[in-house]
Amino acid sequence: MRRDRTTLFFDGGCRPNPGPMEIAAVLRGQAFFRDDLGSGDNNEAEWLALLHALELAIAAGATDALLIGDSTLVIEQASGRWPCRSPHLQPYLEKFRSLAPRIPRLRMRQVPRSRNLAGIALARRGMP
Repeated sequence: MRRDRTTLFFDGGCRPNPGPMEIAAVLRGQAFFRDDLGSGDNNEAEWLALLHALELAIAAGATDALLIGDSTLVIEQASGRWPCRSPHLQPYLEKFRSLAPRIPRLRMRQVPRSRNLAGIALARRGMP
């Protein structure tokens, strides 16, 4: 049986830092934005973007998903390779850990911002 991989790009940021957060996820060429997230720092925005992408993958019924972002910190913490020592980021990691098992094969990859389709979508929308 062939698995179809679902690839999602995610990115988040705020301006100023800290400030109002904005996130994007790109699935099958369509960008999904959120900017009703309140105020926070760039790392919080990146975590929210990862969670948004994960929720989109779950909603799409993905069984094999690749989440691609440019935040080394978030990808390394979510994958368990780096500890999450910031108390304000712990709830995001816990939510990720509760949702991730819903996708049998879940992988993450870090790419430069210039190759992150969600980052490009945010930039086109006006996010620096």
